[in-house]
Amino acid sequence: MAYIEGYPGQKTGHSAEKHIGLVIIVVVMMIGIMLYFAEDWRGELPTILVIATAIIAVILVVSYKINPLGWKKVFARSSYEKMMRLDRMVADELDLLDDNYFIFHDMTFELFHIENLVISTRGVFVVAKIREKEPLHVENDVLYAGDTPLDTLTGNIWRICHLINIVYRKTYKEEMMPKPMLVVPEAETVALGSFEKIAIMPLSRLKRTIERDTKDIIRLEIAQSFAYYIKKRYA
Repeated sequence: MAYIEGYPGQKTGHSAEKHIGLVIIVVVMMIGIMLYFAEDWRGELPTILVIATAIIAVILVVSYKINPLGWKKVFARSSYEKMMRLDRMVADELDLLDDNYFIFHDMTFELFHIENLVISTRGVFVVAKIREKEPLHVENDVLYAGDTPLDTLTGNIWRICHLINIVYRKTYKEEMMPKPMLVVPEAETVALGSFEKIAIMPLSRLKRTIERDTKDIIRLEIAQSFAYYIKKRYA
C-alpha cells in the first residue's frame, strides 16, 4: 500500500471562517492603533481606511490561494460538495498504488493548492481533476470542457510542476520535471489524450498510466528523502 498523507476535505474544517475572524481582528487592531497615534484622527481616517482595505484584500487573496476549498465550503456549498466527491474519487484511485509511491492529497505548495502529488522512483506526478464532464476540445490554443475554458487549470498545473522542479533542483542539484496529469472523474472516455504535454485521462486509466513507466528515474533514497522533505515543509 502506498504511503498516504492527507485526504480531500480533511484540512478544510472551519479554516475559512478562522481566516475571516483573523482578518477582522487584525483590521480592528490596526485601525485602533493608527487612530490612537493619529494627531488628527478625523483628517487621517480616509487614509487609515484605504490602508485597512488594502491589507484586507491582500489577506483574503492569500487565504483563498492557500485554501480555495475552505472558501467554497462557506460561500458555495453545493459546488464544494461536488468538488469533494470528485476529489475523493481521484484520491481513492491513487491510494490503490503500491508501497513504491508516496502520495500527498490536498496540500499547499508555495501558495499553490495541489490536489494530488505522487512521488516515486518512476518520477513525480502532479494530478488534478477536470470537474466538468462535457467533451474536451481545443480552441485558440485553449483547452475547453464544453463552453468552459480550462486555461487557469492548465496554467496552474504547469506552474506547480516548474516550482517543484526548482525546489528539487536546489535540493539535489539536478533536474526533475514532474509529469502533469488531468483526470476527468465522471467520464468513461475522453476525446483528448493530452494538451500541451499534460496527460488527460478518465479515472479508470489513472493508476495504470502512472504504473506504466517501469523505468526508475529517481533513486529510492532520493525519492524517500524528497517525500519526507515535502511532508515536513508543506504537508
